[in-house]
Amino acid sequence: MDHPDTIYFDDGIDFSQPQLYGAARAPLGVATMLPRGAYTSEVFQRLENEKVWTREWVCIGTTPQIENPFDLLPYTIGNHAIHVQRMADGSLVGRFNKAQHGGCRTVPVQCQTGRKTSCSYTACGFSRDRDVIPGSSLQEMSPQMGQYLGMRPERLLSVKLATSGPLLFANIDPTPGVEPPAALPEVGDHVVRRDGRWQEHRSNWKLAGASIVDAASWGLDDGSVEWVFPNLVIVRSRHATLAVVLQPTAMEQTLWRLSFFAAPGVQQVAYEAARDELLRRLDEAAAAAEALQVAIERAPAGGGPEAGNTAWLFNHALSERITRQHESYWNAPLMRA
Repeated sequence: MDHPDTIYFDDGIDFSQPQLYGAARAPLGVATMLPRGAYTSEVFQRLENEKVWTREWVCIGTTPQIENPFDLLPYTIGNHAIHVQRMADGSLVGRFNKAQHGGCRTVPVQCQTGRKTSCSYTACGFSRDRDVIPGSSLQEMSPQMGQYLGMRPERLLSVKLATSGPLLFANIDPTPGVEPPAALPEVGDHVVRRDGRWQEHRSNWKLAGASIVDAASWGLDDGSVEWVFPNLVIVRSRHATLAVVLQPTAMEQTLWRLSFFAAPGVQQVAYEAARDELLRRLDEAAAAAEALQVAIERAPAGGGPEAGNTAWLFNHALSERITRQHESYWNAPLMRA
């Protein structure tokens, strides 16, 4: 994490100043979007890493993805590479990866641009995540073992975890005594994860979240949509529930990690029809988010009107976090001495 004296300046703008977000926090109908840099600036991305990703309870996936002993789910929160592993007794353990900066003596220039890079060498806080790694692949001396666990996994810095049904949340805030929220979001009672896939689209993660809510809300049959700060959108319909985990891979690029759930009694044909309808709405959301990203990039200045109630509420929450002061700032080692 950055020291509190760090100044988040870009093009003459200090993104840490509360007055910068006054227009976005005005009453709905008068309020504007966040400043243009909130969707385009790599400096703002670093501020989000400090004030959001390293502070909040972040949804990183689902427990059914790591059902078997020693299965491992990688996830990069901001610029912090973590994983969650299923242990032999069925419990879950969260840790920081052994290779936070890989085997690099210094972070390569191509990895300092705010874009998650594909790296065949290692899995660190600057590289793109792999999908779930089966426990059978994590043998001694394997590359995955060295990158994620090392020879002494018990010495890796731990990550706080919480679950809500099948949803899995992680928190890396160094402040002592950080606890999960009293009520974590749910995807429904006794639902089963039936499908999962990744999509990646060219839009900022904040635009993606608002666009998914807008696309899912219109005429949804017996359903609802909920955006859980910061990166989880839950869409419920009669025969299927969708959880979208939004993960920035660049300032203008977002990975959508999709998990589809249904109750055990829902017939497959009904589930597939509901799933396909949700996927169609996601296509609409992606097109809308990508178009808005382009429009913001082409605009000489930001601050256009914010018409959506959900985005307006989200902007309030984000700007409050961005300008919040913290007690703890972290330069901790990745392994306990």
